[in-house]
Amino acid sequence: MKLKSFQNNTPRNTIILAIIVTILLGIFRLVLLVVLVWIAALIFIIVYQYRSSKSNVGNFVCLDCATIHQDLACPKCGSKLKRVYSRDNRYGI
Repeated sequence: MKLKSFQNNTPRNTIILAIIVTILLGIFRLVLLVVLVWIAALIFIIVYQYRSSKSNVGNFVCLDCATIHQDLACPKCGSKLKRVYSRDNRYGI
């Protein structure tokens, strides 16, 4: 179950990729490209988070570990206890 959540974590995967590219570019001392890689990675993460927050309308929160998700069971702990989650607190918690 942890492998599935690792593959779906785009911001973490972006950071890992940026670190690998930083190491490779750092070997050749290409500092300007390292800075550009991190700027591009941060912009990508910000845009991804902005778009994903707009599309997540039917979220649930796990009552055991407080993870917000859209699955039938919690992807983190596997619990099926959940409650409707609203970002503006009009319903749910």
